[in-house]
Amino acid sequence: MSVNKPKMNIKSFIKDCLGIIPPSYRLGRNYRNMLGFLAEAQWWDRVRIETWQFEKLQQLLKYAYKNVPGYYSLYKDAGIVPEDIRSLEDIKLLPCLTKEILRDNLSLFTSMASSKWGQVYTTTSGSTGVPVGFYHSRVSRNIEKAFIHSSWSRAGWNPNDISAVLRGAFVGSPEEFWKYDAYDRTLLLSSYYLTEQTYYGFRDKILQYIPRALQAYPSSATILADLVTTFADTTKIHFDIILLGSENLYPWQKDKILAAFRDSKLFAWYGHAEQAILATMCEYSDHYHLWPYYGLTEIANENGVEVDNGEMGELIGTSFWNYVTPFIRYRTRDLARKGRNRCADCKREFVQLDFIEGRLQEFIVTQLGRRISIAALNMHSDIFDNVKQFQFHQKIPGKIRLKIVPQNRYTERDTKRIRFEILKKLGPDMELDFDFVERIPQAVGGKYLFLKQELELKYGA
Repeated sequence: MSVNKPKMNIKSFIKDCLGIIPPSYRLGRNYRNMLGFLAEAQWWDRVRIETWQFEKLQQLLKYAYKNVPGYYSLYKDAGIVPEDIRSLEDIKLLPCLTKEILRDNLSLFTSMASSKWGQVYTTTSGSTGVPVGFYHSRVSRNIEKAFIHSSWSRAGWNPNDISAVLRGAFVGSPEEFWKYDAYDRTLLLSSYYLTEQTYYGFRDKILQYIPRALQAYPSSATILADLVTTFADTTKIHFDIILLGSENLYPWQKDKILAAFRDSKLFAWYGHAEQAILATMCEYSDHYHLWPYYGLTEIANENGVEVDNGEMGELIGTSFWNYVTPFIRYRTRDLARKGRNRCADCKREFVQLDFIEGRLQEFIVTQLGRRISIAALNMHSDIFDNVKQFQFHQKIPGKIRLKIVPQNRYTERDTKRIRFEILKKLGPDMELDFDFVERIPQAVGGKYLFLKQELELKYGA
């Protein structure tokens, strides 16, 4: 396999030359100002945080009511004006924005006051079953980077360090599976072509550039960890920091990753393309902190009522920074267990998420209508040791198919053990069948879905 360096065009050359400029200056004044603000405001008390949030919420609502026709119509039909919102709790008086409403009425939910040149169009991956397109601005994009970088710094990350990136944006090819981006100081590796056949090429590039951090989807990091373990390279490849986002991180994945990359600091975050909610791990525990300055987050049950600590609910987000396509009371279809309002470990007065349950489409439905999170199928055993990859697939309630890409040493005994352990967790009102395949295709954006759910699932009204 050829590993010649990909050809560089003029645009890439200029971008690489600009890479000598420190990131804080390249990303602009808004980025630097936000970093400075977060360094101080992360230690504010609850009263000061909520006062700041309410001021931002008032500004956003007045702007949206005046400049975004979709919100004007929603609120007029509900008999509400921005002045009716007199506290943070009053936000529940506002109608929610759903993915379907936004998908079918994007022009109505895009600000008439935003200039075309400043609009950046993007879409979600559609992993929840409803792909959504929307606009944000270059300013809001750099502000988000400030939040992400501030969070990563808790794990010891530095923007001047080289990072290996194993996500979905860079596709490449089997021959050109990598490229080095001097502008962002990133070794881009294609998650689409990471296999046993290409592994040595990936390994050689990692050893050549010696990246201090790995930025990856949890699924991609798990595949790399499996290969590192399979090829007995756990003492050769090391990352000081492993940064995982854009997918749910399951406990069994964490175990695999840390078994391959010993002594690495693992740091995960929850976010989405819509930029309405951001939750990042505490540096001292596996709890997630909701950034209160990124947006206002509600965690509501199926009746729309805020859940208590320890209860599961849907994440509903209001973004403070995107004024092009504002997200106000946006239903994410993502579920989480609410934690305390103050972290006992780091002392930040941020609402905690004890666990991200996952997207609504990551639930299996039994014959009796029970919903079981794919996270609940975490196995504290070796039943998947002889499996390269797996994916659950459901079309009918009470029936599930498990696709398996087996290792060479996989036997019928593995099938029997897997069947027994999974059915023990799923319960008697489930049937389990197996399909043995050579590969499992990636979803849009290079992600691996552990559950391909074709049932239409809903949460609340």
